[in-house]
Amino acid sequence: MPSQPVDVYQYWPFVLLCGALLVSVVRLVLRERITLQMSISYLTFLGLFSLVALVPDQAARLAHAMGFTLLSNFLFCLGLIALAVLHLRSLIALSRLEMRTIHLVQNLAILEERLGRQSQPDPATASDR
Repeated sequence: MPSQPVDVYQYWPFVLLCGALLVSVVRLVLRERITLQMSISYLTFLGLFSLVALVPDQAARLAHAMGFTLLSNFLFCLGLIALAVLHLRSLIALSRLEMRTIHLVQNLAILEERLGRQSQPDPATASDR
């Protein structure tokens, strides 16, 4: 079943929206509001969705080859996968941060205990005076 060519002009607002989001994320990275490591996957997904919007015929062929009858269902599925990957990355980052915080609090408690022992007068030397 040959697919009909898709009108590219209907996707320009989506491309412009993705472009605006790309520019805003890059500005946030440059201003060091967010880290580049955490925003790479977000930038990648925005770039891929922009590319799909620019060449919808190839995306429609890929969608049909993967068993999707409508391009919108394929894009919706890709969006869900992208959100799941972004959520997983944020969970991993939060877990690392939580483990690091726990480790730092434990180290701080050990240091406070050592400092408390050093600042207390030794009972053996205090009785000699």
